Amino acid sequence: MRMKAEIVRLGAHEWLVRPLTISQVQSIEPVLLESGATSRGNVAAALSILRVALLRDHPGAVESLEEIEAGASEISLAMATVLRLGGFLPLPPGGSDAPGEAEAG
Repeated sequence: MRMKAEIVRLGAHEWLVRPLTISQVQSIEPVLLESGATSRGNVAAALSILRVALLRDHPGAVESLEEIEAGASEISLAMATVLRLGGFLPLPPGGSDAPGEAEAG
């Protein structure tokens, strides 16, 4: 199953993010493990995850990520999009572009 690129939205900004590379997945995994094991805030972990995803195609966005006006729910949705692209969360219906492949029931 091949994933499609998705739009990551945060505040008034949008970026097209391709499915993550193995290197990006490896960079995100420790952030997820650390955020689950410590009292580090969810927003801090989400921003770390967004940085990993944006760095490949949108390096300029990483520099000003913390200056974007966005609430916690928007940050959470952006992080969820990235986690889907990395295979950490299930794809939405129709999230595969493999011909003839149906979504699991």
